[in-house]
Amino acid sequence: MRRSFSPTRLSARQAVRAIPPTARGIFTPACGMPQTLLAAIAEEAGRFQALDLYAGIIFADSPLWQRLGENIRLTSWHVTGHIQKQIDSGLAQYLPMRMSHIPRTFAPGGPLAVDVALIQVTPPDDRGYVSLGATVHAIVDPARNAPLVIAEVNPQAPRTLGNCLLHVDEIDYLVDADYPLIQHRPGAEIGATEQAIAAHAASLIPDGATIQIGLGAIPEALLFLLKDKRDLGVHSGMISDGIVALAERGVITGARKTIDRGKIVAGECMGGPDLYRWAHQNPMLHMDSSAYIHDPDIIREIECFVSINSAVEIDLTGQVNSETVNGRQISGIGGQLDFVEGALAARGGISIFAMPATAAKGKLSRIVGKLSPAAAVSTPRTCSDYVVTEYGIASLRGKTLAQRAGALTAIAHPSFRDALAKEMGRA
Repeated sequence: MRRSFSPTRLSARQAVRAIPPTARGIFTPACGMPQTLLAAIAEEAGRFQALDLYAGIIFADSPLWQRLGENIRLTSWHVTGHIQKQIDSGLAQYLPMRMSHIPRTFAPGGPLAVDVALIQVTPPDDRGYVSLGATVHAIVDPARNAPLVIAEVNPQAPRTLGNCLLHVDEIDYLVDADYPLIQHRPGAEIGATEQAIAAHAASLIPDGATIQIGLGAIPEALLFLLKDKRDLGVHSGMISDGIVALAERGVITGARKTIDRGKIVAGECMGGPDLYRWAHQNPMLHMDSSAYIHDPDIIREIECFVSINSAVEIDLTGQVNSETVNGRQISGIGGQLDFVEGALAARGGISIFAMPATAAKGKLSRIVGKLSPAAAVSTPRTCSDYVVTEYGIASLRGKTLAQRAGALTAIAHPSFRDALAKEMGRA
C-alpha cells in the first residue's frame, strides 16, 4: 500500500499514541519482535480501551505481558514459555491457525483485519527501501495492507533480501532503536537419543532433496548429519544456525530444486549472531510471505521435498499431536500441516515426524494407543507418512490400521511395547 508521503520520525511513545484506543494490531513475532514499540505500549497502557494484539511465536519477555488485561489483550498462534503463564491464566489466548492462512486472516476484509502493524526493519537504503530483517513470513502482508504502520528501525537487524522489502512511503511512523536481535537456540542438549533419531531421519533424505525443518535438538543433530549429502535445497518456514553451516560447506546449493533454483527460501531466521551475519544481504537467501512459503500448492511443485517435524505424541492409527500436553496448549500447529500436505503431493516427496520414544524421563510413551480426548490432532492420520524414534523408522503410507499399529509399536520404547500390543486390536 504505497503512500505518497515520507514517514514521520517519532519517539516510541509518541508513535504508539497514534494507535486508536480501540484497535486490532499485529506485531512481528520471533527474533524480529519490536521490543521498543511493545514496551512503549506498556507505558501508554492507560490510554487504550480495547487493544487486541496478535503475534506468532514469542521468544522474549516484554513489560507488555505484565499489562495484559481487559484493555490490552494478546492472542498468539504459537504458544511458548514466555507467554505460557498468560495463556494458562486466560490473560492471553491461543489462536489455532495454519501458517498458510495468516495473510488472508489479517488482510482487509478478513476475519481479523488489522488496524495497525508494528514491525522491526533495517535502516532504509539509498532508494528508501527497508528490509523486514529476521522475521518476514507472518508480517510482510499485514505491513503492506494495514491502515497504520509503525516501524522500529534497528541497525542491528540483518538486511535480508527477497519479498521482504518495504519503501518508507509505505510506513507512517519510524522509531529509532538499536539493540541486538533476540537469539534462539535449541533448548535441549544433543545427546545419544537425539543423534540416533537424527541418523534414522538422515537415512531417508537423498542427495538433491529439498528440506523443511524446524528448531530443536533433533533438527540440529539432523542438520549436522547431513554434512556429507550433496546439492540439498531448503524451502522452510525458518532456518537456523545449522543451515548456515551446511550452506558454507557447499552441501546446500539448491542446484536441483524444481522451483527457486539456487535459493534458500525461508520466512524467518532463528539463531544467533552468526546466522544474522550470514543472512545480511545474502543473495542466496530469499525471504518471503507465508502465502508463498506455506502454500501446499507451491510446495507440491518441489520434487523430492522432505518435510521434517516434531510431535508430542502419535497414536497407533497415526494421528499426530504436536501442540498439547494433558490438554494444555504448549505450542502451535505452525506450518506443519501445510508442509506435510505439500510433501505428500510432491513427486518423490515424503513427510517425517521425528521424536524421542518417551517423555518425562522415560516414564511416558510418546507412542500411545489413542490420543486423549483433550489432545489436539495437529496432523490427521490420513497425512501420516514416516515416524522416526531412536528405535527405528515406521512407514505408514499405504498401511492399514493394523499394519500401522504394528509398525509404530516396533519403534516404541521396549518397556511400552507389550502394553501397546494389547492396544493394537482396539486401534
